[in-house]
Amino acid sequence: MPRLLFLDDDRIQHLLMRKLFQLHLPNWDYEFFENAQAAKTWLSQNPVELIISDLNLETESGWDFAAEISTFSNAPLVFLTSNISPEDSQKKVQFSQVKLLLEKPLNESGFAQILEVLNQ
Repeated sequence: MPRLLFLDDDRIQHLLMRKLFQLHLPNWDYEFFENAQAAKTWLSQNPVELIISDLNLETESGWDFAAEISTFSNAPLVFLTSNISPEDSQKKVQFSQVKLLLEKPLNESGFAQILEVLNQ
């Protein structure tokens, strides 16, 4: 069964994402984490088809998370954030694993873009 890892320190985002993804991808398994270290530990032992992460994590930046996981996972990574800065758009080019930078809350267009990433 395909798997998605979702990392965000806001549990409300977990609920919203769970509902949205289970509605459209009911046959997937979902793993939710609030802590980047716990997500990295789990991810180092479990393959996933997609990683969705907040860019502004409590203990580290999403960019730090992306750099670390690239050593043991090649799953596409989508960042969700409340504010995409020009610096973030420039950094995205440095990380081939990062496929999208999307703003919260995730809308239909953003969700469609995520589905496109899954179909690549």
